[in-house]
Amino acid sequence: MEMIDIYDEIGQKTGGILEKYEAHKRGAIHKGVCVWIINSKDEILLQTRNDKGILKNMKDISFSGHIKSGETSIEAAIREGKEELGINLELDKLKFLFTCREYGELDGYIENEIDDVFLYRKDILLEDCSFSDNEVKDVSYVSLEKFKEMVETESDMLVPYKNHYIFLLRALSKW
Repeated sequence: MEMIDIYDEIGQKTGGILEKYEAHKRGAIHKGVCVWIINSKDEILLQTRNDKGILKNMKDISFSGHIKSGETSIEAAIREGKEELGINLELDKLKFLFTCREYGELDGYIENEIDDVFLYRKDILLEDCSFSDNEVKDVSYVSLEKFKEMVETESDMLVPYKNHYIFLLRALSKW
């Protein structure tokens, strides 16, 4: 059972702790971490979600997840990289980009999250990725131009995290 801290509208911990699925059922504000992997060819790694659960077979952030109660965003990034893609992060290649808010509802699942977003610059070989948590079924690289086009046309292949994509593209344009 994954327990997560609950936050208020301005991002302060309330002292409440809920099980992850209960937090989503109630629409409670919680924190997550998102890591975008970009290689030396300026290609972005996208995961393809499994064909079970919500948002089946859609392209998503390289990897992401909830920050467990008492955990830092860096600790969550390290854990999620291992869980979702089977990779060990090198902290000197991880750069904090921004914090943003996402809200959305789908089939009784309410995403009400404050996300710490990171960039991980490294050449990750696709064959080095492993998917032990059953959330991810595949990974692939797309050029930043192709990704930008997918965002601008609101591709139905992408998980609908509009704020993340817009903020990421803005942050990368300043890089």
